Amino acid sequence: MLIIGVVGAGTMGSGIAQVAIAAGETVKLFDPVAEASLRGRDMIKKNLNFLVDKKKLTSDESSDIFSRLDIINSLSDLASCDLVIEAIVENESVKKDLFKNLESIVSPEVILATNTSSISITALSNELEYPERLVGMHFFNPAPRMKLIEVVKGLRTSDAHIDYIAKLVKRWGKAPVITKSTPGFIVNRVARPFYGEALRVLMEFGTDHASLDNIIRECGGFPLGPCQLMDLIGLDVNLSVTQSVYEATAFDPRYAPSLLQQELVRAGKLGRKSGEGFYTYPVNDSDLDIINTIKKDELGSYRVRFIKNASIESLIARLTAAGINLVETARDTNIATLALTDGRTATQRAYDESISNLVLIDLCMNFKTTQRIAVSHSDQCDPIAVTQIIDALKSTGCKVTVIQDIAGMIVARTVAMLANEAADLVHQRITTPNEVDMAMTLGTGYPIGPLLWADQIGLKNISEILKHLYEHYGSSRYRTSPLIQRKSITNQKFHGAQ
Repeated sequence: MLIIGVVGAGTMGSGIAQVAIAAGETVKLFDPVAEASLRGRDMIKKNLNFLVDKKKLTSDESSDIFSRLDIINSLSDLASCDLVIEAIVENESVKKDLFKNLESIVSPEVILATNTSSISITALSNELEYPERLVGMHFFNPAPRMKLIEVVKGLRTSDAHIDYIAKLVKRWGKAPVITKSTPGFIVNRVARPFYGEALRVLMEFGTDHASLDNIIRECGGFPLGPCQLMDLIGLDVNLSVTQSVYEATAFDPRYAPSLLQQELVRAGKLGRKSGEGFYTYPVNDSDLDIINTIKKDELGSYRVRFIKNASIESLIARLTAAGINLVETARDTNIATLALTDGRTATQRAYDESISNLVLIDLCMNFKTTQRIAVSHSDQCDPIAVTQIIDALKSTGCKVTVIQDIAGMIVARTVAMLANEAADLVHQRITTPNEVDMAMTLGTGYPIGPLLWADQIGLKNISEILKHLYEHYGSSRYRTSPLIQRKSITNQKFHGAQ
């Protein structure tokens, strides 16, 4: 049994303390504000009582766990600790001062850990007498329930300390992912395109925020849409993380904050906590999709051409089962044509491939079971052809959301950019494919790791989407990761057999 010091008794600090005492450790909890310490203690007690009410703990077990919590009144009381975890305000200079004070209190062998979500571990350690002792231990909120912990190595952090912390958090029932110190670490870095691409679509009036969230959730399989999630996190908090990563990466355009998000924050529309963000709370959950269609008997028998792609084979099977007359090739270039987006706008692709009546569908997590499909169409497309394909898709039992002709649509561009960001972390040897995919599924609830999803889609397809986005926008934001470029040429994967 270890003695763990936790500095900071707010939501994260008290949550970390609860994790440690539940795992059998003794915890000394300190906050310079005495009332905060008491609130933290009461929060832990409330959480344990909740587990008793849910029959996940007995009363005796709860009392035993709570007895291992010691509220202390001075930093000097941490002298006997085996590990001290900091969970105070996200401010570099304040954290540095704390660690310098702790160094004068604890022995040189004691590991110091920071729960920072974005500050460089190297920077926090550079004024310490023993910089090798400082480790990043980034818990996710709520700490007692979230399994993921990012274990972060600064430039001078001891490998032995990283190994020790990784084994310790496993003993605590958590899932560690090891990463080098980089702006945003794994989760906050890789997740930036999830918000950034959504904001760009909204800036271009590609669709409204509710439809965008519907598409990301129901087509992409994500637990929440980006607008819902930004409202939940707080638009100001999300913007602050984006700004931090942007500045820490020397103002790389890939992480540039959105003017739309900045305007919402300036207006005080911060999300749920202010009562209004993208949504006004409480939210009316009514479905906003309105599609005017022509009845089948007005069109006669459907005849729809599709451009073959392995990813939509199960959708083609659904259409065939619904009695839709599908053709893979046709001499008539005016026939209503259905294709999976490849990153080009429908208008550009229709021009490039001489297909007048082109309708694109967005990527889906699973075309076999999806209950929603997003489509866009070329400017050249006849409205009758659009309606013909919408009705054909509806015959499979799916809702159909029509968006404007945006390059890469919504899910496809988001997934391609998530995979691209993850690939860069692997390419720079900051982490591994397994670690990054585990971090994104456990830390954000993504339906699948971005690199595993890229493997399933095919890295050639991911590379093609990114290439077309780059050509369309002319921005280095959409530059393809060198690792994706190489693997797409040799038909390799990030996981498993090639």
